[in-house]
Amino acid sequence: MDYEVVSIAIGALGGIIGTWVKMTNEVTTIKARLFSLEKQETKVQQSLDFLVDGVNDIKLLLAKKGIQ
Repeated sequence: MDYEVVSIAIGALGGIIGTWVKMTNEVTTIKARLFSLEKQETKVQQSLDFLVDGVNDIKLLLAKKGIQ
């Protein structure tokens, strides 16, 4: 009877530790993906800002040509 309780406790403890390790690894993976997405978002934002500046320059040139 005592051996059964000890073996069940060891099995449960092993399961708990395994679950904790798995969840920790998944959280680390999700954090890495989030960091990567944030870096990509920054690059996209910079590209969009550059594109908006270019479009505004084209608008100014077209407006100047229309005035002349």
